[in-house]
Amino acid sequence: MLHDAVTPQRLFPALCSGLVVGLLLIVIQLSLASLIFSGPLAAFAPQASGLTLFGTFVMCLVVALFSSFPTAICVPEDAPAAVITSVAAGIAVSLAGEADPRAAYVTIGAAMVLSTMGTGALFLILGRFQLGNPVRYMPYPVVAGFLAGVGWLLTVGGMDIMTGGLHGLADLARLFSAEQLRMWLPGLALALAMLAVGKYCKSGMGLPATIGAAWAVFAAVLWISGQSLADAQHAGLLLGDMGGSTRLWPVFTPTDLRLIRWDVLAIQIPQLCTIPLVSAISFLLISSGLEAIIQRDLNMRHELYLNGIANLLAGPGGSQAGYTALSFSMLGSITGSNSRLVGVTTGLLCGGAVFFGASLLCSVPRFILGGLTLFMGFATLLDWAVRVRTSMTRAEYALVLAILCSIGAFGFLPGVAFGLVLAVAVFVVKYSQLPVARQESAPSGALASTVRRSVPEQHILQAHADEISVLHIAGYLFFGSANTLNRMVSEYLDPQSGKRFTHLLLDFSEVDGFDSSALNCLLRMVQRCKAAGMTPLFASAPEGLPTQMRRTAPGDTQDLLFLPSLDSALEWCEADILARFESQKTKESQDALFDSAVDDLLAQIEQSERFEALLERMAPYLETREFAQGELIQNAGEFAGGVLFLVSGQAEETQSDETASVRLGTLNAGALLGRATQEQHSAAASSIIALTACSLKFLSFMALTRMEEEDPRLALGFYHLYTGVAHHG
Repeated sequence: MLHDAVTPQRLFPALCSGLVVGLLLIVIQLSLASLIFSGPLAAFAPQASGLTLFGTFVMCLVVALFSSFPTAICVPEDAPAAVITSVAAGIAVSLAGEADPRAAYVTIGAAMVLSTMGTGALFLILGRFQLGNPVRYMPYPVVAGFLAGVGWLLTVGGMDIMTGGLHGLADLARLFSAEQLRMWLPGLALALAMLAVGKYCKSGMGLPATIGAAWAVFAAVLWISGQSLADAQHAGLLLGDMGGSTRLWPVFTPTDLRLIRWDVLAIQIPQLCTIPLVSAISFLLISSGLEAIIQRDLNMRHELYLNGIANLLAGPGGSQAGYTALSFSMLGSITGSNSRLVGVTTGLLCGGAVFFGASLLCSVPRFILGGLTLFMGFATLLDWAVRVRTSMTRAEYALVLAILCSIGAFGFLPGVAFGLVLAVAVFVVKYSQLPVARQESAPSGALASTVRRSVPEQHILQAHADEISVLHIAGYLFFGSANTLNRMVSEYLDPQSGKRFTHLLLDFSEVDGFDSSALNCLLRMVQRCKAAGMTPLFASAPEGLPTQMRRTAPGDTQDLLFLPSLDSALEWCEADILARFESQKTKESQDALFDSAVDDLLAQIEQSERFEALLERMAPYLETREFAQGELIQNAGEFAGGVLFLVSGQAEETQSDETASVRLGTLNAGALLGRATQEQHSAAASSIIALTACSLKFLSFMALTRMEEEDPRLALGFYHLYTGVAHHG
């Protein structure tokens, strides 16, 4: 797996990159250990650094050797560490009165093991069931708020490392005392310097060089002031004593397990459960960024598996959760060392620090650890609480700030819960504002059923077209969207609106589902429609809606119409309008109907006469076919072999799929079916069924060819009729 790094051109850059990343990660992991074990737990930070460094050692090696991205670097990360810090503070408070102070130390170590193992398990589940993409669907403002909250926790933790836990309002005066200023001002200066270097220096060596320079300045100050390392350690300026050991791991012994307070740990389980979620979101965001930089897709399932295994292996050693780090993973490519040796060198260097470097690590200045943590907090806040503003609306950005403030005021777990609730509320409000009726049919008569009506009926329906309103409803109906629909219908019922609908047709064909609150809204709408004299009709209602409405309000829904399709609902409305016209007709209305329809009637009579005269002349070439009511005239997929003339009766054309049969229209006397030439010869796309007893004439291709040869004028007359009225289904 390392054969790509054996050439001198690649070996030297890979080793250099690995050494730089390794040294930087050692300092970072010392910072994270100091972050987790800060305040009253600060005495345990030097020993606890073995936990984070051991995790770096294991994760780096596993991911470097097997990742689909050669220079991938996987390390225990700052976001899980920030949450663990909150857990550690809670455990420390709960066990403040314990006789053995190591009880809190060991219990926090157990919490780190559980959270890392849980993260590994979640990564494996996401990889096994390919759930990486659904996790990415979490609203972007919520993700930004969570990560901004992590930045705040890192910032507060950085101050804790340097001041011993003085960051509250009550400690403000002490924080600015001369003794405390010398503890945290150098760290703040280092953090700001690293931010500036990160912005203006694009080299991967900028941050390590800044830390090295700070370390050199610290050594120079000690030398000028005549202080020794022992004096600096006594003054609290260094990380602290490692207990005389040359190695940092294993940190705990089997006898330490007896000190774990499982009752206190159980209280922190809800907050620990947020760590796998935060880790998964962060990992998927990093993976998306990595794919954008390298301009190719990663094998996400493989990477989830690999990061999960790395956490499961590092977890029992006490490490906090980790995942692939974007900036460190890209350093190899930037320096031209696209090799797995980068990650392997990094891991081995961290392993050397774990097993052999305790005496050196105890001399790390505390302001460097705190300043580095401050830098990570500032950088995270800048990315997710400041720069993100340009890519969001005001409402979305307000959500980010609200989550950040709630995490800062109440802690990470309440902040996460508040953020999720607020995100759901915002989603509900926004979704409710979407037009639930995405298309409202205009009362122009253009929308009609597929039933072929007589000329007088067509004129009657055209005159009453503005009495039918059709609302095409889409999406999921819940209390918000159903109330929007209710308000829209209420406007129709308002006498001042000027609308005089008698039929309200609700098309549910694009509705995905409904909840109980939507059911109640629909029932209230039905009640108001009936009170206003409007007939509501439900077309293509979702499965279960009719049953639940009738069960909930049997009196109001007893005569409510649920029809299988929009076409059948339109047919019912048209039939009701025609029946009402018939029952209310007067001599004046009949005369007006005759005057408006007479021209169309004469044209229809003339067309029928031409049709009958043509059939009479074509009689020698035609075959008579009779079909009883309900008999199949044409079956979809069959070859007609000619043209059918519907002489009398009525038929229906339908088209079926795997789920339902759809009516395409009705056919009356005078209709032509099929293809007129063999070049058009193809399988019928629809079926035709006789609604009444039907008489048809059939013109085969052979008879048509013979007619063209024997009587060209007659054939020309047929083609003229065919192009005008034929149905080519």
